[in-house]
Amino acid sequence: MHTAIRHHHTALHVADLERSARFYVEGLGFTRLNEWTSGPYVGELYSRPNVKVKAMMLTAGDGTFHLELVQVEDPPPAVDPSEAQPGTAHLAFTDIDLREVYARMTKLGYRALSEPVAPTSGPVAGGLLIYLLDPDGNRVELIQPPDWRSSENS
Repeated sequence: MHTAIRHHHTALHVADLERSARFYVEGLGFTRLNEWTSGPYVGELYSRPNVKVKAMMLTAGDGTFHLELVQVEDPPPAVDPSEAQPGTAHLAFTDIDLREVYARMTKLGYRALSEPVAPTSGPVAGGLLIYLLDPDGNRVELIQPPDWRSSENS
């Protein structure tokens, strides 16, 4: 009998572990769980003998989502994830006051692809959306559903 698959974590490869941690912790309110440096097995796992990796696990406010930031020594050339190239992904978070978070993030010096956008169709019609860019250009979508305030007070 197989059990249902469960999410363990999502990893982002970053250029500077501490710089990225500040974006997610100070900017978005994540909590640091732990940090480590790779052992000899990582070279085998990455198929790159002697590769060095530093990593940090973060968690979102409700503790159900874990984000691993991974800094690889001498990484291969990067793609530009801010342009949504094939092979890149983005993170999306909800249950936030989007305008408040946007103001805090821009005050901290982080960029967004636009001002907050009010979609007129789709599942978030009547709400707000934005793509922030983390220090490595990864797109981080913030979603404020149209009923966010009312569901918060329920």
